[in-house]
Amino acid sequence: MKAKIEEFVDRDTYRKAPLFEGELPEGSYAQIVEIKPKQRVPKHYHEKQYELFCIISGEAKLSIGGGEYNAKPGDIYLVKPKTIHWVVNEREEPFRLFVVKLNYFGEDTVWLED
Repeated sequence: MKAKIEEFVDRDTYRKAPLFEGELPEGSYAQIVEIKPKQRVPKHYHEKQYELFCIISGEAKLSIGGGEYNAKPGDIYLVKPKTIHWVVNEREEPFRLFVVKLNYFGEDTVWLED
């Protein structure tokens, strides 16, 4: 089955598009996330879900569990539950990534103060 982007949902500094709605096994979710130019996704973690990131386009600073990476197309990252992570896109173009969530049973994001 080919992924089809129906619509992006705006979340202020980023936007996301769900993929394969109703087609993935229970407890999993896939989406395209796009961090807007000169924007960031603040520090946060997830109580139970794993996230697998595959960078599609653009470049950004990505932090996972205190490690910092210059994320670029082709890179793949794993974020385990309760691991603090954030993204900063300092460039003029969007930073786009494919995100697969595992052990996903609804929103479990905990946003942290900077």
